[in-house]
Amino acid sequence: MKHTKREWIPLYNFLDRTRLTAHLSEMAAQGWLLTSISSWSWKYRRTEPRKLKFAVTFFAGVGRFSPAPAPGLDTFRDYCAQAGWQVAASMDQVQVFYNEDENAVPLETDSALELANIQKSIGGPLKKSYLALLVLSLFQLGFGLWRLVRDPVDNIGNSSFLLSAGAYLPLSVLVLWGLLAYRRWLRKAGAAAETGAPLPDLPSAKWLSILTMVWSALLVLASFATVSRSAGMVLLLVGMLVFYLLVGVLANLVRKGLQRLRCPAWGNVLAIIALAILLTVGALAGLMALVIGNTGTDLFADHPAAETYTYQGITWSVYHDPIPLRIEDLTEVDYDRWSTEAQVDTSFLGSHGEYRQDARLGEGQWPELRYDIVTVKVPFLYDLCKQDFIDWVARDNDQIPAQYQEEYRSVDPSPWGAEEVLQVSIGDEAVNQYLLCWPDRLAEVHIPWDWDLTAEQMAIIGEKLAAG
Repeated sequence: MKHTKREWIPLYNFLDRTRLTAHLSEMAAQGWLLTSISSWSWKYRRTEPRKLKFAVTFFAGVGRFSPAPAPGLDTFRDYCAQAGWQVAASMDQVQVFYNEDENAVPLETDSALELANIQKSIGGPLKKSYLALLVLSLFQLGFGLWRLVRDPVDNIGNSSFLLSAGAYLPLSVLVLWGLLAYRRWLRKAGAAAETGAPLPDLPSAKWLSILTMVWSALLVLASFATVSRSAGMVLLLVGMLVFYLLVGVLANLVRKGLQRLRCPAWGNVLAIIALAILLTVGALAGLMALVIGNTGTDLFADHPAAETYTYQGITWSVYHDPIPLRIEDLTEVDYDRWSTEAQVDTSFLGSHGEYRQDARLGEGQWPELRYDIVTVKVPFLYDLCKQDFIDWVARDNDQIPAQYQEEYRSVDPSPWGAEEVLQVSIGDEAVNQYLLCWPDRLAEVHIPWDWDLTAEQMAIIGEKLAAG
């Protein structure tokens, strides 16, 4: 028979005291007495089933990083014990007591003093921590939106980026709900304190918390799915999860140790910051060693090369990916040892594919082909992606003479079968780089510089890229 048990991630907030204490009383009636509480779990030990009355109160002198036990806490507990209230568990300011007398006098009898104690002990820290989390979450969401608007082509299909930005959305909702709910509770509690009535409960955001955890779990699974083609990226993602877990566990151990050593709160905070910096530097050094040690391998590649070859002492990769447009579609070539590579990222916003076709080095002068295809699923991103292609061509124009400046200029789209076609010009000279535009698709293609495209080749390019 098990003598201990845990409830993982209990979803009661400590101001939802009626439901929380009722739950603890029910557990005691089943023979489980609460012995410790933490942010992640509540621990119980096996006892004889008993009818116990529980109470939750707060002690303002206790801090997350302050020396333990806090001055006056033992005296406070002794005072409670004289009235029959025994300590069951505590966590920072939160103190959970139980009493074998179901008709025992409540720990708190003055609503005004009780409200003042709550505001001093947990109200201030709660608001500060929630506001800090809200600022962090909104910053991450804003930064993600800024990156998407600033560089839509590279990010429209980047599921990892979108997942990391989206991870903060449910946290922002949960934190904002918590702040608004606490503010609303304060108004009700203030009104109750004025009349001497018992303070109301602050209902737990149980289902919102569950949805947030489910969302987070789905994001983790989706992150593994998006990097599953790369062994190195899977290893990196697992390493990040282990790193965060290690930092959290070690920081908590250091915090508790320094509290027992009566270290000042500021010293405890500085020690944890130093620990986080030290572990981060170590993790980055390990990552750099891993990357350097696997240079030239496919460990971090999206997909492994079909084969490799050596030229001038360097190992080069060869890919045999299917690509929508090939050099053979445009001209006859007496060569069949091509490397064709496709890197396609897809998300709910759209997709971005980068395609290339190259001959092997040292096997003659053969043409090369490069093109990008962007498919837009959310209409407002279309103009942003189009402008991104245009701006990228002109990015250095403010640093070079006018005769060397690059820009996209409109050309006749009819031979291409597109709605609009732009061609790059360097000064007054047009070059073989084109931007083809359809209602939900953009394609930028780089043609060999010495080709003089025919109308037939333009039509083939437009047809292949529109369907690709």
